[in-house]
Amino acid sequence: MSKKSSDFKINRATWIAMLEQGKLAEAINCYENYINKIEKESEVQEIKHSENILVEKLKKLSDKYYQEKNYSNALICYNYIYQLDSKNTTNIKNHINCLEKLEQYDLQLILAKRLIKLKKEAENYKILSNAYEKNQEYKKAIEYYNKYLNQIKRTELEAQDYNIIGCHYFNSYIKKTQNPNDAKNALEYFKKTIEKVPNNKSYLKNTIVAAMKAKDYKTEKECWDIYIKNGYADKDDEFTYCASCMRNGDIEEWAKYYGSRFEKNEPTIYPKLNKPIWTGNEDLSNSTLLVHYEQGYGDNFLMFGYMPRLVKLAKKVIYYIQNNAYDLVKDNQFGVEVHCQKTTDINKLQYDYHIPCMSIPIALHLTKENLSVEGGYIKPNKYLVRKFQDKYFNNNKFKIGIAFEGISSNSKRDIPLKKLLPLDKLENVEIYCFTKDIEDKKLKCFKHNKVINIAKDFNNFADTAAAIQNADIIISSDNCILNLAGAIGKKTIGIFNYHYEFRWYDLTGKDCGWYKSVIPIVNNEYNNWDISIQEAIELIKLSI
Repeated sequence: MSKKSSDFKINRATWIAMLEQGKLAEAINCYENYINKIEKESEVQEIKHSENILVEKLKKLSDKYYQEKNYSNALICYNYIYQLDSKNTTNIKNHINCLEKLEQYDLQLILAKRLIKLKKEAENYKILSNAYEKNQEYKKAIEYYNKYLNQIKRTELEAQDYNIIGCHYFNSYIKKTQNPNDAKNALEYFKKTIEKVPNNKSYLKNTIVAAMKAKDYKTEKECWDIYIKNGYADKDDEFTYCASCMRNGDIEEWAKYYGSRFEKNEPTIYPKLNKPIWTGNEDLSNSTLLVHYEQGYGDNFLMFGYMPRLVKLAKKVIYYIQNNAYDLVKDNQFGVEVHCQKTTDINKLQYDYHIPCMSIPIALHLTKENLSVEGGYIKPNKYLVRKFQDKYFNNNKFKIGIAFEGISSNSKRDIPLKKLLPLDKLENVEIYCFTKDIEDKKLKCFKHNKVINIAKDFNNFADTAAAIQNADIIISSDNCILNLAGAIGKKTIGIFNYHYEFRWYDLTGKDCGWYKSVIPIVNNEYNNWDISIQEAIELIKLSI
């Protein structure tokens, strides 16, 4: 062996030993110094030989690091391997996997594009599709996954193949487009998964959720039946199921599972009381029933509509309601005794049974045919009505109340104020803002018709109800003002998003089901308020 060959061997052994000792950074530094030296000596053969040795050593090391989940060191190896061998597709795939583990999705996509240029084969299309999905470019993810599917024989496709593209469509719908067609496409692929594997919990759940978004209740219900029969449903699932049943008018199924709201992961808050719950089966003729509020104000305005039915069954009815609603209903025509935290310690009340207010329809064994409370059962205080009339409503104009946000802002329900600007073009109208905590300057986007911020005078819902009584019509998103207007019996246009809260069991007719005075308009797409507002404008023009 020549002296030069011996020197090469010794120097190679140095960085090889460092690699084997796990001294990755030192080994690469030593290798690069060595290569720089022999490049000056034009030792091409030795350079190539060293490169081959380094690649093989790094391949073994990268596999070791990857298995140990030491992805940072694995990536150092993959980066160096790629520099020395940029056309080896197997190495590139390993590199891509490591980048995904480290959530370096932009680099993952660059390499996936490189991979498909080197070899246009089914697996590489799948890898590129996944890289686009990680970068939230769902349309591209769908495009390349379809190319993958087109290269596979249909008989060889598995449920997981359909599930992946279904997820791409669903993510596109949820995170990007809100286009109902994406939800429908997702559903079609998810249905294929359960055709192949009918009882898979994950596939069934995906199909259920996509069917909800696509408003395909028939498919959703079929999958729920299998899901529940197989014992997959936890309390959160039960609540989701019963909510869907209510939204689609299946009151009987809703009633079976609605108790799950108190047992799900984020349960509805309800106090522990030392008396039994009234289920509807116990005789109340000699008993006092305590109705306790739950959830939002709107729910309680709605449930107060059942007081005429309850007072016929019970010797006495007590309603324990939120503080801000107390003054509104304390002097009601039904003889219901009303209390709240600011007036009464609940532990001092005398009663025989209690019931969460939203369970009343269940205890009364109501069906879709007799579920409606119709409206007109909450009577605003006459003195307050005159007070607001004298201060704000003493004019000959058509009076429109607007409520575009709820007390708790909810982007799924709330209407952006500027979407209501078509009202500004109406003649001989006065517009009143019923939404609380809105600054006057925000209302200045209306140039032709000044919007009166009447909500600044609302101390509680007794004030709100009195103001509603003075309006000719209310336009409202899904919030407590809509419910209060419906409970008063005021003509109201309720504008609902494409996906709306489950309690609205029928928005397909001339009224909203619960309240006969509320005309429902539902967006044809998620957050597409423009068409709905224009429809509301046309209804108002008929009334002016």
